[in-house]
Amino acid sequence: MTETPAPRSQLLLCAAPPAPGEPLAEIGRRGGYEVRTCRPTELAEEVRRLAPDLVVLAAPAEQLPGLITAARAAAGDRRLPLMVALPEFTEEAAAWVLSLGADEFLVPPYRAEEVLARMAVLLKLKRDEDLLLASRAEFDHLFGHHAEALLTCDRQGRACRFNPALTRLLGYSSRESQAMPAQALFASAADRERFFRLLTEPGASGAVKVTLKKKTGEPVTVLLRALTPAGPGEAASFQVQQVGVPSPLKRALRTLVEHFLPVAKDYLALLSMTPLVGGRYEKLKKLGQGSFGEVWLVRDTEAVGEERLFVAKIPSSKAANAKFRKEAAICRKLAPHPGIVRLEEVVEDDGKVVLIQEYVSGRTLEELLTQEVPEHLAESIILQLIDVVAHAHRHRIMHRDIKPGNIIIQEDGRLKLLDYGAAKILKEQDISATMVGSRPFMAPEQIMGESELRSDIWAIGVIMYLLYTGELPFYSDNEKILIDLILEQEPAPPRDLNPDLPPELEAVILKCLKKDPRERYGSALALKADLMRHFPEYGWQPPKD
Repeated sequence: MTETPAPRSQLLLCAAPPAPGEPLAEIGRRGGYEVRTCRPTELAEEVRRLAPDLVVLAAPAEQLPGLITAARAAAGDRRLPLMVALPEFTEEAAAWVLSLGADEFLVPPYRAEEVLARMAVLLKLKRDEDLLLASRAEFDHLFGHHAEALLTCDRQGRACRFNPALTRLLGYSSRESQAMPAQALFASAADRERFFRLLTEPGASGAVKVTLKKKTGEPVTVLLRALTPAGPGEAASFQVQQVGVPSPLKRALRTLVEHFLPVAKDYLALLSMTPLVGGRYEKLKKLGQGSFGEVWLVRDTEAVGEERLFVAKIPSSKAANAKFRKEAAICRKLAPHPGIVRLEEVVEDDGKVVLIQEYVSGRTLEELLTQEVPEHLAESIILQLIDVVAHAHRHRIMHRDIKPGNIIIQEDGRLKLLDYGAAKILKEQDISATMVGSRPFMAPEQIMGESELRSDIWAIGVIMYLLYTGELPFYSDNEKILIDLILEQEPAPPRDLNPDLPPELEAVILKCLKKDPRERYGSALALKADLMRHFPEYGWQPPKD
């Protein structure tokens, strides 16, 4: 059965002869729409005058960019669904009109049932979007900008009081909301314990997640932020910073809009009403974007007291879940080690596997290389990097993406090797038949799709060359030329660029950069042993006065 629009939804059909305006107008009228028509030159004026619910453009292709822009401008802040009637279907034409800002397209022959269904879907999405926007505006009005405390409680939790906004949210009467025991408010013992810690630790920073219980028993997840800290004998007062949309509703909304692109992109943005990753971690700052997902600095909203920060690695789609599970398995296999980022937990968020990892503050080696790196720090970085790689190789794991951006140096000089997304656990074979990595740091065999443990030795050699000369052994802005250099060209001797470099250290670096992996060091430990044989005090720093 075809879904029909709300009574007397107004459709504005903008048609230019010989565009098929009449058949579409007749379909609209039979479908219960109030149909108005106009010429392309009248579109902006009619949109402002009529404020239609839906606009259908049936005009020559050369006029469409200007018409779509004019309709959007005339609608102002109001959401206006736009459909374009194409003379015939081609993938290029459909992609083009959607890229211009159209929400949907129609193609002949115009079957009434299909046309009306597409129109109804756009109108339903608009109504739902308007409802969400209104709900968010109401939330901001009641919770986000409310000077009055929404929840006040004595320090012993004997009596809590809500203001009218929270009273309505939880479904209690005004009388019931005036002296509610804290024990009755929460959905679980963990939530009660977290709230009582908030009561007894008034200096706690940040908003803390608790799940309240409606009068009907339904859970409502909120972020509570303490207002001005009170003294031990005074009541504690809180603001509700955020009300979470339940996950089933979020999934239902997402499923709905994913099936009716292209309006999905804007509509999905409204789901920021549920900001907690895995129902627990609040996004604070985007740290990076990769091929398979995003990296965010997040805050644990279940932590009371000192703020707990972590890094969340979030896949861009469920298709990357297997890759993220593999990275989690590698992190577990390598833990614990001072040079490995600790995996806190793996959570699921909207069907995606998210890694919650230790947050490491400091500067990446890439950032440090913008200035001269002191010799003792360079030696310390190299030794720590070798130790981390040796630890991974003992577990038959090759990193495959060792580069300055994946190396972070903490304030105390300790090193962490980040991002095991490209890493691989080797079984019986020594070779991985895939090309993964960052070009300037990739070994020749890695470029050829045959990386092995000694490919990581090459990357260490590139890092050493860079630290001691300030330049990469192979580089070109042209990727093909860069690959040819790595495969065929010998690097310039490091002493040509840094005459103060000891010959023995140059020999170590060049051995790491042998084209044939069999001519390199057989392991990271062998590399370290050769370094220490020539330089027994390598990495040693005199104590500070």
